[in-house]
Amino acid sequence: MVNEPELTTFAEIKLRLTDVENNLNAKFFKHSIQDLMVERASCFDEILVKLWKNTGLSSKQISLNAVGGYGRKTLHPKSDIDIAVIYDDELTPIQQEQLSQFFTRLWDLGVDIGHSTRSVEQSYTAAKNDITIATNLLDIRCLSGAQHHAEMMLSELYSNALWTSASFYEAKLVEQNLRHQKAKNTALYLEPNVKNNPGGMRDVQTIMWIARKHFSVPDPHALKTTGFLRADELSELTEAHDFICRIRWALHIVAGKPQENLTFEYQADVAKFMLFGHDENVQFAIERMMRQLFRAMTRVRELNQMICDSFKLDTLNHINEQAPKSIDQYFAICNRMIEAKFDEVFIDKRQVMRLFCLIAEHSDEVDSIAPETLRLIRQTRRRLLGELQDYQGCREEFLQLLSHRNGLDKAFSLMHRYGILASYFPQWRTIEGQMQFDIHNAYTVDEHVFKAVQFIDSFKSNKNSLTYNVFRSLKDKKALIIATLCHHLSGDQSIENSELSAIQATVFAELHQLKRSTIKLISWLVAHQDILITAIQTLDISDPESIKNVAKAIGSEEKLNAIYIFTIADMMATNDNYWNDWQECQLKQLYLAVRDALKDGLENIFGLRTVIRENKAESSQKLLTQGIAEDNILQVWSHLPNSFFSANSAEDIVSITRELINNNTQLPIIFINQNVDMGVTSLVVYTDDRPKLFVDIFNTLASSKLKVKDAQIMHTKNGRVLEIIKMLDHNDEPIVEELRIETIIKRIRQAINQDNNSLQLKSPRHVKSFDSQPVVEFLHSSKKNKALLKVNTLDDPIHMEEICSVFSHHKLTIHSAKISSLGESTENVFLVSNQQQEPLTSDDKDKLIDMLVHKIA
Repeated sequence: MVNEPELTTFAEIKLRLTDVENNLNAKFFKHSIQDLMVERASCFDEILVKLWKNTGLSSKQISLNAVGGYGRKTLHPKSDIDIAVIYDDELTPIQQEQLSQFFTRLWDLGVDIGHSTRSVEQSYTAAKNDITIATNLLDIRCLSGAQHHAEMMLSELYSNALWTSASFYEAKLVEQNLRHQKAKNTALYLEPNVKNNPGGMRDVQTIMWIARKHFSVPDPHALKTTGFLRADELSELTEAHDFICRIRWALHIVAGKPQENLTFEYQADVAKFMLFGHDENVQFAIERMMRQLFRAMTRVRELNQMICDSFKLDTLNHINEQAPKSIDQYFAICNRMIEAKFDEVFIDKRQVMRLFCLIAEHSDEVDSIAPETLRLIRQTRRRLLGELQDYQGCREEFLQLLSHRNGLDKAFSLMHRYGILASYFPQWRTIEGQMQFDIHNAYTVDEHVFKAVQFIDSFKSNKNSLTYNVFRSLKDKKALIIATLCHHLSGDQSIENSELSAIQATVFAELHQLKRSTIKLISWLVAHQDILITAIQTLDISDPESIKNVAKAIGSEEKLNAIYIFTIADMMATNDNYWNDWQECQLKQLYLAVRDALKDGLENIFGLRTVIRENKAESSQKLLTQGIAEDNILQVWSHLPNSFFSANSAEDIVSITRELINNNTQLPIIFINQNVDMGVTSLVVYTDDRPKLFVDIFNTLASSKLKVKDAQIMHTKNGRVLEIIKMLDHNDEPIVEELRIETIIKRIRQAINQDNNSLQLKSPRHVKSFDSQPVVEFLHSSKKNKALLKVNTLDDPIHMEEICSVFSHHKLTIHSAKISSLGESTENVFLVSNQQQEPLTSDDKDKLIDMLVHKIA
């Protein structure tokens, strides 16, 4: 038998600590991690008690207590040794000197010590005033001296004298929420903090502290008899927590200090220590280890949320019971949680996806999923024999969620958190918790993709910005969202794997029976996801030839808009610092230059034809379903230009066509069309053409304090004009009040009939401080007898009247107009011709430019 050191000298104590550490590391794979931590804590118990007694501190009025993690006997290799010295009365000068000697000896050992010295009453007061101290003392364990001190502290903490169960719960949840917010509510950092990130060790401890306080039980194992944790949940929580603890143990050993962030610097050595592999297999070893860690932290977070909510509802009865608000036969809302009405609800797999659609639909009333419903989701998720996408009903609900105005916020976030995306399609499961081995990415592949989708969703609210206006103008937002969701399905960012991801994205889109043009756009976006990034990094974006090549590779303004929004979201989701003012400036410059090049005749005409054909087919089918005769549809469409079918969504085409058919005997036809997805209100006017018609309508809207964001002017083949003007109210919101809409229509009717007095417009206050010269230039036009003119001005409604007056002076006809808002300025593109329908000469163009600049400046 080997004799253990007597522990009378520092050398003997340090030798003992080294021997214990080596012995514990040797047993790392043979014993449970909990046993190793207990053994380490017991070693320090022995050392501290001997030092305590050797210092002469053996009075019955003073006690040495282990608290915190040391009190729980969950001591990692480099963890702090937290102790609390408690005494009955005032300490004598001799006791104070003895305590000073005791702490000095501990510090001389080189061990990190956290300590407090308080009387019993002071301990009560400190615990009452500080939740951290109260929590620390909840794990109190007497090492030496007055045993009754620890018993008294626990008695007070278990009672309601210092904290009630409810107040303790609330305080711990506040602590946890602050920790989660600091980590931006994700566990999926590539360099995670295994202790404090969501799903880390603190989340497990929070559950245990809350339950121990309420049930007055000494350790987690006693919770089995309380009903607080179900057997399978406790087993799952224990398994996940044990793995995280093993990672932390290994991290402390290889770092040689109390390191909590598993940074790239230590990942290879930790993987080697954990026997995941090393040397030539090091990257594979790290990926295996990190994926297992991320999944463990995800499980802990899920269980933490479910158990905390369940405890609050069922055990504390903390929320005043409300009568559930029934949504339908399957679900209800109660206490701001959505809940299933019966346990068998998810036998119909469609209801799994529909649950999240309902969260989007009732986002103002729902914060989370009720714990019992979450338990049902977990059971369903485990028992799936295939994927949810295999069910037609699930695919329909999934597409509906992506199209819903609130679908990508709370609902999509909960889908991601609770593993439903991995249950929906297998490709997501392959990227779940996957590392990205580069210097830029801060998140796992799935977390990066999730964040990119959420950034795209945020652009709809970032008003008065280029991203807002570009995103709002997208006609196929679903293609952008699905492309972003699928852009890393191969799990790699190389060009070759972008092409592989594009193939997988195409299969995914085809399974969901999307339109051919949508599928093509999704595939193109994924395959060319780096086209703009590469351009700003490798090309001279001030070189016209470079811009022309990029424009040719993109081919259409719709694709440019989509890839621009995608690129910004992708960069913002990389890390907190990757997207900056310089990147934004470069990308904006590139976008505007490529857009000009596309307007200069580089649009892909074949792509436009596909869009026109599909929009006609989809719109015709919907109109026929609504009972409108095919002859009437074809009659109306025969007068409309192709631009009507390429520039508008199928939903808009349907509503406008229906109005033109139903009101074909009376002109002018004026109505409002709400564009929910785009967040704007459209004014539609169909009437006989006349000079100054557009400017009269524009001035009427401006005088009504409406902001014109976009306008289409289309001359029809029967001599009439169709104007579609997208606008917002003065508060940058769609116009929803019925009375205001009626007033707008009435005023527009008067303007068309020239029944109103001449309107005197004033420049808005917000543009008066800007001094900006107009930019006027002719763009290349494929129309031989028409000219394409671009006029960039400040966003001042007065300028539109000035532009149109110049056109009138030169006797020019406006065939179409595109008005795009770019922050405080607007870009106006007009297709014009002279009365003879002849091309404008160079001299005509120069005179027109000079007059416009002079008039507007």
